[in-house]
Amino acid sequence: MSTYRGISLATFFGCAPAIDPHRPKDSFWYKILKDQVTPKILFDFICNPITHRNGVATHAPYGLRKVEAALLRDGYKREEVVVAHPDYVDRFIGPETEVVGTYEMDPLGMGPVTMTFTYGRKQTSYDEFYNRDLHMKINAAKKKNGSHAKVIAGASGTWQYNYDPKKIQEYGLYAVLEGELGGIAPEIDGHAGEFFNKLIAGEFENMNPFVKSDFKVEVKEFGKEGNKFHGRFIHYWDEPDVESIPNIVEPSIHGMVEVMRGCGRGCKFCDVTLRPLRYYSPEKVKQEIEVNIKKGGQRNAWLHSDDIFVYGLDPRKTKNMAPNREALEELFKAVMSCGIEHTNPTHGTLAGAIADEKLLPNLSKIIKSGPNNKTGVQCGFETGSLRLIGKYADRKLSPYKPEEWHWVVKEGVKTLNENHWIPAFTLIMGLDNAETEEDAWETIRLINELEREQPESQFTVTPLTFVPIGLLEKSEFFDIGNELTAPQLGVMYKTWQHNFKYGIQKFMDKTGSNNTLKKKAFTGLARTLGGVPLTAMEKYARKKGQEHERVIETIKTKYW
Repeated sequence: MSTYRGISLATFFGCAPAIDPHRPKDSFWYKILKDQVTPKILFDFICNPITHRNGVATHAPYGLRKVEAALLRDGYKREEVVVAHPDYVDRFIGPETEVVGTYEMDPLGMGPVTMTFTYGRKQTSYDEFYNRDLHMKINAAKKKNGSHAKVIAGASGTWQYNYDPKKIQEYGLYAVLEGELGGIAPEIDGHAGEFFNKLIAGEFENMNPFVKSDFKVEVKEFGKEGNKFHGRFIHYWDEPDVESIPNIVEPSIHGMVEVMRGCGRGCKFCDVTLRPLRYYSPEKVKQEIEVNIKKGGQRNAWLHSDDIFVYGLDPRKTKNMAPNREALEELFKAVMSCGIEHTNPTHGTLAGAIADEKLLPNLSKIIKSGPNNKTGVQCGFETGSLRLIGKYADRKLSPYKPEEWHWVVKEGVKTLNENHWIPAFTLIMGLDNAETEEDAWETIRLINELEREQPESQFTVTPLTFVPIGLLEKSEFFDIGNELTAPQLGVMYKTWQHNFKYGIQKFMDKTGSNNTLKKKAFTGLARTLGGVPLTAMEKYARKKGQEHERVIETIKTKYW
């Protein structure tokens, strides 16, 4: 629960390594930092805690606010439901407490960005560090206050407990709430009251799997002979229609509001595409923004979608997923009519951005994008490999074809930048463990071509390691700590070189918070520390051998 001081890209900082349990005790860095990787004092400064009122969080993650609103809608009284500040959970856990629910996005540091930054969990991320810290506080409060509350972990990261189930035992979890398809986060806000009623009544203790129910309980056995333990997983699959999804009643962090659910693009490596598309009406979006304005003092609105350019269309009926410009214009006009100063969508596809030449100019005019009011959006770059994009994400390009991917990327960056939008790209390393060395070099070359052909372009690129979710949930994790090839190291090196040379140096201070002093302070810090990862990768290459060193030198001389 942090605003990360209003710096948009700083929200990735939770993925940073916190602890290196393998650091030699006779090393220089151990003498300075012990086992800390990213100094805790630095992390805690950037990851500033939210405020509270007597221990009650003034702002909270949007999904948690949805559950809160659903419980109040479904019959629970205001005094029975509290969203606690993490540092003050002990104030709200006593003998009468029935349930403690935790909202976990990356609880064990297995998210794609985190796996990259921690070399495949060889180090402990701050996400995992503080998740454990929270559970230890909960357990201590239960013991101190005589509570028998059931602790249940929920939200989009709960799939990770299947891969490190000992944490279920360590944290004392009563259950882990999952969607029916494993990695899919259950949309519990549709029937939160029913779920909590069953939980409190103990109906999940011995639920009959042969009796039809919205909920299915699976008790999984882990461990070996003599050291076995069990974990309870509650599976739930609900697709509430928009009318069944409650509006938030208290402010969300970052002023985030949802505008749609689902995507429809069908990328095999993503679990969102398995959800049906539903769209909030502009009026429903406005109502949630007004909660953030009136109760949270927000002046920005972060519009959550999985592809904003799909808003308002039915991909089953719309040829080639052409954007519904009229619906998008109506949405953004409604958003700006609330009196906010800035808005930006969370995600969008490059193909959607350029499929209608009037779309971005019209939207930019509505939201007042300009040289000093940039609009950030996260886009999937995924890979420079035409082979991989065609195999795993062909509909991401609709209405274009996989062989046009390089053109789509270049034209997308050009069009976004011309309209004062900055894409924050993510790409996948080791996609389905099928990435060849040539695939990696294609990615390096495409980034370099963008730099040479559009030297004033503005974009960032963040490499993510492949994790088995979506239609690929039966695959294996890409083990970046042990399977990183020399060209894949080159991809990491090239992306960070680009981010440092172009992003941090040229345009970081033009995005995010409107607080100019705050921007300058954070940008100065980033410029000071930005070269550290490059130096670390060069050192790693020397340690690995000549092949890795040659890749780094090739990038320096040919693709810099």
